[in-house]
Order: sequence, then structure tokens, then C-alpha cells
Amino acid sequence: MKMILGCIMRIIWERRRAIIAMLAAVALFILYMNTVSLAEPKIAPPGGRAVGALIIPQRGRAPHPFCTATVITSRGGNLLLTAAHCLGRKLGNVMFAPGFYRGVAKFGEWKVTGQFFAAGWYGGNVNRDFAFLTVRGDVQARSGAEQLGYSAPLPRSVRVEGYSPISGPVVCNRRPGDIKVSGLLELVFDCPGYSNASSGAPFLTDINPKTGQGTVVGVIGGYQQGGDISSISYSSPIGTVLHRLYQRLAGSTSPPAS
Repeated sequence: MKMILGCIMRIIWERRRAIIAMLAAVALFILYMNTVSLAEPKIAPPGGRAVGALIIPQRGRAPHPFCTATVITSRGGNLLLTAAHCLGRKLGNVMFAPGFYRGVAKFGEWKVTGQFFAAGWYGGNVNRDFAFLTVRGDVQARSGAEQLGYSAPLPRSVRVEGYSPISGPVVCNRRPGDIKVSGLLELVFDCPGYSNASSGAPFLTDINPKTGQGTVVGVIGGYQQGGDISSISYSSPIGTVLHRLYQRLAGSTSPPAS
């Protein structure tokens, strides 16, 4: 009898241990998934309509973003900001699609007509990785526009909206850091998912909850052209040099093409 009871108790205990082990595994899996979901960025339509994709139209094929740009407030409503390393000395056939999502240009496609680089970029200055673009027409009237701010002092939090070549916009909110590059402080943003097409993506602060628009204090670029890995992104510092160029362009209704 004792042997029978012993066998029964041993079976019950072994099953109990198996159940406990299974519950522990489930708990660890849930904890892991919650951790991953917090770390990963959100792939979603851009929060602000002024952020869009730079694309090159291809006959018979859906366009994929090669970089990101942002509409910046200007008198003519035709001014964008992106990273200089996205472009070459010759402009080529580039279009801007604000609010681009799943292959659809919700606010139209706008022909890029000119490009203007921050002083020192073609001299090899990694802290000047900025370019303004002009488009044909008043895109600002359709998409709205962001304000141009400064990288310093370091903002408490920024939202970075950048495109990947296939999945669409990647949106992530983080507290940025900084790193000294060639004597100046660049912004550092730690969040995975930002691939090559994210170059030029804006670092946004003071975002209006109704419009989703705010102030640009950086764009993905600068050190290592925005970073060698998708989880760490950089931005050249926005300071007086870029603002001088901005003031010259923003006050003109149609800057000359270059």
C-alpha cells in the first residue's frame, strides 16, 4: 500500500514540477516580449504630415524611399531639410512624397528643383551634413511644416521619424545623448530600425498633439553618415551656420535651382 501511495505521490510531484516549469517559461516569455516591444520602434504612418520620403520614380515599379526629408516653414512653402550625404552634386530626378505610407503618396509627389548645402560640407566637414531642397509648388499648404530649431541645449526628448526602404515609416521617442565629433557636439539617438533610407529623418521636439508637427533640432546624418548600425543614429549640430542659410532660402518665394 505504501509503495502504491509513494508512486502516486511521486507522479503528482513530477507533474507539479512540470506545470511549475511550464508556467515559469510562459512568464519569462511574456517578460521577454514586453521588453522587446518597449525596445523596438513603431512602424506606423508618420505622426506629422510634413515628414516624407525622397523617391526616384521608376516606370512600372512602385517607388521605394532612398532618404527622408521634412518640410520646413518658408515664405514660398517649398523648402525641405534633409541630410547632405543623401544627394550628389547633380540633383537628378528626385521627388518628395510627404506622408508616404505603403507606397501611397497621400499628399502628392513634388518635384525637387534645387539643392543647397551647408557651408563646409564639400570641404569634408562631418558637422555640416545638411541640405535644403526646394520643390515645385507650395507643398507646405498641403502638408504643413516644421519649425527649424537648434541642437543645443540638449532636448529632454525627441521623436525621430525615418523611412526604411520597404517597411515604411519608423517612429521612435527617446531621450537623446551627444558625442563630440571634430570639436562639436552631435546628437546621438539610441533606437533600432533606422536603415539607410532614414538618412535625413528629423529629430522633433515640442510636438503639437493635434498636428503632430514641432521643431527640428537635428536630422539623421553627421558621424558615420548617421551611424554604421540601425540602432544608433547621429545628427550634425544645427547652429548658426545652418540658420544663416535657412534665412536666405526661407524668405525667397522661389530660390534659384542649383
